[in-house]
Amino acid sequence: MKYTKTLIASCLVAGSTLAVAEIEWLDRQTSDLRTEHLSGDTAAVPASIHQESAPIQFSWSRDQALAGRMPAGDPSASAAAPVAESKQYWLDVTGRDLARGVDLPLTASGAVIRISALDSGTDLQLQPEQLKLEFNGRPVQARFGPDNVSRGRDLQREGMPVPEDTLAFRLSDRIGAGNLRVAHTDLQADMPLVINVHEPESPWTAKLSLPRFNFLAGEKMDFDFNLGDGRENINVRSIQAVVASPDASQTWPITRGRGNQLQVDAAPLARMDRPAPGLYEAHVYAETRHRGQTIRRDLTLAFSIAPPIARLNEQAARGQSSGQGVELILGVETAVAGRYQVNAEVLGTNAHGELEPFAFMQSAAELDAGEGQIELSLDPDVIRSSGLSAPFEVRNLQLLDQGRMYLLEQRAHGLRIFD
Repeated sequence: MKYTKTLIASCLVAGSTLAVAEIEWLDRQTSDLRTEHLSGDTAAVPASIHQESAPIQFSWSRDQALAGRMPAGDPSASAAAPVAESKQYWLDVTGRDLARGVDLPLTASGAVIRISALDSGTDLQLQPEQLKLEFNGRPVQARFGPDNVSRGRDLQREGMPVPEDTLAFRLSDRIGAGNLRVAHTDLQADMPLVINVHEPESPWTAKLSLPRFNFLAGEKMDFDFNLGDGRENINVRSIQAVVASPDASQTWPITRGRGNQLQVDAAPLARMDRPAPGLYEAHVYAETRHRGQTIRRDLTLAFSIAPPIARLNEQAARGQSSGQGVELILGVETAVAGRYQVNAEVLGTNAHGELEPFAFMQSAAELDAGEGQIELSLDPDVIRSSGLSAPFEVRNLQLLDQGRMYLLEQRAHGLRIFD
């Protein structure tokens, strides 16, 4: 493995007393979150809403910090990457469409159909007796619950977040793959409606995933999409997809690469009009034909996009610590002032020369735009109780903006400290 070595024997900032120490920045991983260039347009960056102003430093033993959860730097943590799975799809229609009849392709028995007003509070009256169903051209009956058909208020009592203006029903188990035609009379012609088709018994599941949850504006995003039945993945004929901002005021196209791979180019996201608070969403609408069946699937995947307003500048030094603790000073480059936080997992060397995780560190401080620093401190008692010693390794090194709730940098392997 290639290392970048820095021998520190002077101050990062005037007035700091540093011990002579050798620190190696470890190679970056392809999955790391980091920007090479800070944003030059910070006018649209929202103001920091942090309240605390005094710098803080904490450290915990590994057992105290984990409290039953997985170490964030553990390789198996990749299982936490965002994934959406779907056996359902949605269709936007009007009252006029529904009066004429709407065709819904099915791939399995036991499908659940839900018809709702697109807007809440419409006082829409969807009547079970005015519902007409045909499967492959033959009239069929719906069944769901004790009364065969459920309304929105019934589903809400069961904990389902659906509009009150909703009519839902389950198809008979005798109705399998084929075409369902749904009609409902006496509706306002221009009334916007949405139909949801959920096929819990279908073998066909669509999956959409990203390698990680957090991204930076201007970074290319590669989605992994597939549609399969557990034995084979099939090529999808039609895929339409967009990324939407949290307030839905901005959208960016998702393009299709080779096969079913999906991508968002870096340039459109770099020209984001304004960073919106909250989670962004990818919306994917897929349809294909396979062995005479029409398969439709819709997916939504949420993730975070932050403007690249700060980064670790790869300057590091050991501070002068009392006892046998570890004081680590990290350089931070910022484009806007705010309160920034650094998290780190620490590994030490055991008697066999192997690295073992044993502690977590966290610090935060207000920084002005420009070059600054954040100091991490590891309590000597935590080191002594672990029975481990140098060299130490810092993993899962994170830089966050506390007042804007952004994750700005994350490195699986941060640096190694020799003492």
